[in-house]
Amino acid sequence: MALNTPQTLRLIAFGIGGLAALAAAVELTRTILPTDTGHLVRDDALSSTLAHCRDLTPEDYATDTECRAAWEAARQRFFDLAPEPAGTE
Repeated sequence: MALNTPQTLRLIAFGIGGLAALAAAVELTRTILPTDTGHLVRDDALSSTLAHCRDLTPEDYATDTECRAAWEAARQRFFDLAPEPAGTE
């Protein structure tokens, strides 16, 4: 059975597409993960304070300066912000 030109070109195109997909899959598995894990260190004191503050009512939160400071520290750490100078609130 002889292949005609359109069928041959179609098979070549599928073969090249398959090779491209295979090459992409191999490249994705070779991704190098960052070695800097310094920002992943958990602050247990901050975590325990935030756990306590989650249960506060809005009225209690408004007067609790420790919880407000803990949430501000968590926001700064999350957004990677520099701490604001004192007295700028």
